[in-house]
Amino acid sequence: MKNKILERSEMKILHINAGNEYGGGLFHILSLFQGIDKIDMELLVFEEGPVAESARKNGISVTVLRQRSRYDLSILSRLRKWINQNQFDIVHSHGPRANLLVGLIRSTMKAKWITTIHSDPTLDFEGRGLRGKVFEWLNLKSLTIPDHLIAVSGEIKRILAQHHVNEQHITVVHNGRAFEQSTSHQGMSEKKNHFKMITVGRLEWVKGHHYLIEALKFVRFDNWELNICGIGEQEPALHESVEKAGLAEKIHFLGWIEAKAVGKQIVESDILINPSLSESFPLVALEAGENKRPVIATDVGDVKEMIPDETIGWLIPAEDPIALAQAIKEAYDEWEQGTLNLKGTRFYEWSKQFTIEKQGIETMEVYRNCL
Repeated sequence: MKNKILERSEMKILHINAGNEYGGGLFHILSLFQGIDKIDMELLVFEEGPVAESARKNGISVTVLRQRSRYDLSILSRLRKWINQNQFDIVHSHGPRANLLVGLIRSTMKAKWITTIHSDPTLDFEGRGLRGKVFEWLNLKSLTIPDHLIAVSGEIKRILAQHHVNEQHITVVHNGRAFEQSTSHQGMSEKKNHFKMITVGRLEWVKGHHYLIEALKFVRFDNWELNICGIGEQEPALHESVEKAGLAEKIHFLGWIEAKAVGKQIVESDILINPSLSESFPLVALEAGENKRPVIATDVGDVKEMIPDETIGWLIPAEDPIALAQAIKEAYDEWEQGTLNLKGTRFYEWSKQFTIEKQGIETMEVYRNCL
C-alpha cells in the first residue's frame, strides 16, 4: 500500500483487544496495521466479534484466546505463555479489559508494554453504578503500570497525568485516515428533498445521543431525517426518547454497520453530527472529511484541531441542545442555499493532513523509544 512506513525492522508487536469493540478503537487498530509496514505485527482478542471479523477481512493475522466470560482469569496463564513463547518485543493493548489482563501478568511478561488510551478513562464506565466505579478504579490503576502510553488527544494526556500517570511516559498520537487510498465517492451528492443527517458511535451515555434528540425537538423545519449508526446499552432508552418526542418517523436506528457501509451512509448524508460529551480525535469525523461532508461536533478532546474555525464546520459546547439545534439550523440554511458543499470541501482540504502514514510514523517512534 502507498501510505506505509518504508523501512524494515526486527520488531515483533502483538496488539491485544477484548474483541467486542465496535467504535473508534476498532478502526484505530485497523489503521495501525494499514499505516505501519515492514514489521511483524499480530492481533490477539479474547472473543469472536467485530474486531476479529474485521481483521480477517483486512488480511490481518488474528488469534482468538477465548475467555469463558469477561471475568475469567484462567486466561492469564495462557496469555503469558503466548506472549513469552512467541517472543514479542512489544505488547500493545487497546481497551480497559485488555489493559487489566496485561497488567495482571506484567511482572512475568518479557515484552515491553504499551497501551493506547482512546477515550477519557474516567467516563468509560459512567452510568453503570457501583460495578462501574469498581471497573473505573481498576482501569485507572492498570494505566500506571505500562512502559509507555499513547493518548489519542492532549486532553486525555492531561487526564492521565491527573490520575498519577507519569507525564513523561505519555505520547499524544492523533488518529489518521488513508485519504489517498479512499475509493469512496468524495463529491457532494445531488440535493434531495430531505436534509439528511448522520451520527456514528457507540450508543453509550458518553456519546451524547440524548442531547442530539433533545436538540431536534427545537428544529422548526420539517424536511429532515437522522440516521443513527451504532449499538450499545443506551439503545432502549434512546428508542424511548425518540418515541416520546414523536420523532420515530424521522430518526432511524441502523445498528452496527461495517466500515465500508459507514462510508456509504456518510456519502448519502449532508452532514455528520458528533454530539459526544467526551472525545479524543474522532476517526468518524475524519471519514466525513474524507468524503467532503462537513461536521457539527462538540468542543471536547482535540476536536478543535480538526475543526479550527467556522469556515470548516461547527464546534459547539457539549451537553448543550440549544447550541446544537442552532448549528443544525445554520447547516440547513447553507444546504438550502447550496453552499454547504463548500464547507465540506474546505473540511476535506484541512483534514487530509491527518493521515494513517503520520499516525504510523509517530507510533513507530514510540516503539523505538520504548525498546
